[in-house]
Amino acid sequence: MVHPRRTAPAAEADVHLPVRPGANPPVLNGILRELIVTDRIDRAWVDRHTVGFDELESTVMSYTPGHAAELSGVAAADIQSAARILGEAEALLSTVLQGVYQTHQATAAAVQVNNINLVRGMIGRPGAGVLQMNGQPTAENTRETGADGDLPGFRNWANDDHVAELARLWNVEPSRIPHYAPPTHAMEIFRYCEQGSIGLLWISGTNPAVSLPELARVRAILSQERLFVVVQDLYETETTRLADVVLPAAGWGEKTGTFTNADRTVHLSEQAVEPPGEARSDLDIWLDYARRMDFRDKDGAPLVKWHDAESTYAAWQECSKGRPCDYSHISYETLRGGSGIQWGGERLYGDGRFFAGPDECESFGRDLATGAPLEPVEYRSLNPDGKAILKAADHLPPDEEPSDDFPLWLTTGRTIWHFHTRTKTARAPELQAAAPEPWIELSAGDADRLGVSGGDLVEVSTSRGTVRAPARIGDLREGTVFMPFHYGYWDTDDGAGPDGNPRAANELTLTDWDPASKQPLQKTAACRLSRA
Repeated sequence: MVHPRRTAPAAEADVHLPVRPGANPPVLNGILRELIVTDRIDRAWVDRHTVGFDELESTVMSYTPGHAAELSGVAAADIQSAARILGEAEALLSTVLQGVYQTHQATAAAVQVNNINLVRGMIGRPGAGVLQMNGQPTAENTRETGADGDLPGFRNWANDDHVAELARLWNVEPSRIPHYAPPTHAMEIFRYCEQGSIGLLWISGTNPAVSLPELARVRAILSQERLFVVVQDLYETETTRLADVVLPAAGWGEKTGTFTNADRTVHLSEQAVEPPGEARSDLDIWLDYARRMDFRDKDGAPLVKWHDAESTYAAWQECSKGRPCDYSHISYETLRGGSGIQWGGERLYGDGRFFAGPDECESFGRDLATGAPLEPVEYRSLNPDGKAILKAADHLPPDEEPSDDFPLWLTTGRTIWHFHTRTKTARAPELQAAAPEPWIELSAGDADRLGVSGGDLVEVSTSRGTVRAPARIGDLREGTVFMPFHYGYWDTDDGAGPDGNPRAANELTLTDWDPASKQPLQKTAACRLSRA
């Protein structure tokens, strides 16, 4: 397990790799090199089903155990042990979450995890695969439907045929579907709001006044008089307090709809009770908005032709038909007959087909260092037969590293007791009682050097702000400070905690993102710590 802290799962691992924040790529490249030089890869499978091996091999050869250890802070012997375990495994399942995704080389690192499985031929077979888990348990279907800013059905915005197909489904001109540049990601949207080119921001089911980095900036943006903010949510949050209009949304059990897990299993959730007061389901709100805006297709008919959850799902079935995430055979009736159905069947890629052909792929890819999208002709030349791509990446240092003024690493993360920004879990008495307040965690060595004991009120500062919370002495690598990111401001309206001190970890994180995925950085920042 790769993690800067010795968490409960890390304590159970055969090998724990306590990586320096932001240094996942050298560890993974070191493991890949060991797999190659010890001949623990499936060369026949690689030759038959992948492209890019020669470049990958050339890149990782410089990441000897010693060099990878120097860059990552992980012992060379542990990197070798991890490679041996992975190389000798009869089945290999790899999982990845925000510890990889919220860094400056998020995509580069996630791709190297894919590469480990690919060079071992550990995909598309029993007990083997990769679960790149986007975040929330149901984040899979937001990607499938295009709710992350892409086109629905894993369509490629740079593929004119995909855009034309979607235009036919919706009966609009292709020019009405934005596809002349990459989708605008969340951090760019906030920048446009800050500059004034966006005047209306509609936020649904998320709490950016806690979850986004550099919260003083986020609050300033949301508080602008020229920006009209609509927030649609189940409960009052730090973000609803900054809204001009709040739309109360129905929660789970108060509406009907489907959701899809990371293993592609589709479930139907039936409405059990009516939502309270004026609350309405998200779908009802958006359908009402579309009706009031009088959106029309190119023939003058209503653009949105569905009216409830089941008819909306039927439209999605048609939209996804023939795409990798084909729901056309999974009806409400079939979902009511069992506990869940996987699109694509029980297992993908067993036939060596990766939905990667130039005419079907979701994306032509990006440069992992710059984020620049590849041109269609480049992709066709690289991968004409639609094989799995082994994409190499060198390690790049983070934009912000420890210095004389800020000598420690700050990383943020999660605790088992809370989910995301505690919108729901803070209202569950047992969960709130288990973890009512944030804390600042540091190693025993750093605590001794700084004269800090467990329970002391300590202060962490970056160039963006200062946060105070009780100290915990934990089992994490020296030179690293950890804070859970869940906590915002429940007690006051002025951006301060109950004792008048900011307590949200994202007061301290920086406005930056991975160039390829556009995921905000929340795992690497330079800080200093002292007793308050």
